[in-house]
Amino acid sequence: MELVVVRHGQTDGNLNDLMDGVRDIDLNQTGIEQAQKTKELLSGFEFDLIICSPLIRARHTLEIFNINNCPILFSDEIKERDCGEFAGKSVYSLKKGQYWNYFDETRYEKVEPIKTFVGRIYKFLEGLKKLDKKRILIVTHFGVTKAIHCYFNGVPEDGDLQNVGLKNCEIVRYKL
Repeated sequence: MELVVVRHGQTDGNLNDLMDGVRDIDLNQTGIEQAQKTKELLSGFEFDLIICSPLIRARHTLEIFNINNCPILFSDEIKERDCGEFAGKSVYSLKKGQYWNYFDETRYEKVEPIKTFVGRIYKFLEGLKKLDKKRILIVTHFGVTKAIHCYFNGVPEDGDLQNVGLKNCEIVRYKL
């Protein structure tokens, strides 16, 4: 089975280096344009199934792709990591070396722990193995693409996930 993973288009939060987390915010104009360009890149693919985060920025990205005649599932399993008290704040208000380090044990008041988050994505991917599909499109978020990367490539030795993950509307393909 092939997985085609796409991160949603840009939001104002992305543009302004804010933590979006599970805040349900929409694409900005740049994000809409990114999704339109990505639609062209996906036009040669045939999908058996599309799985999309239910958050509006992912849903809007998928709507722009306008892939017809393909079943769509909206899955809470591929929502972004809940960034709790950091939602809407600058990414510079936290120590990213801790926040995105798989081995860091820092506990935040309301933040989804990194190992819980990565475990959620791994469980989702394991569940896909039970499906009889040739190609699945997944439309999701930055943090989720980090966890997917680790599933296929392993967690970096130092645990630092800051430099893995997709840019807005970037596409990556994996064999599952």
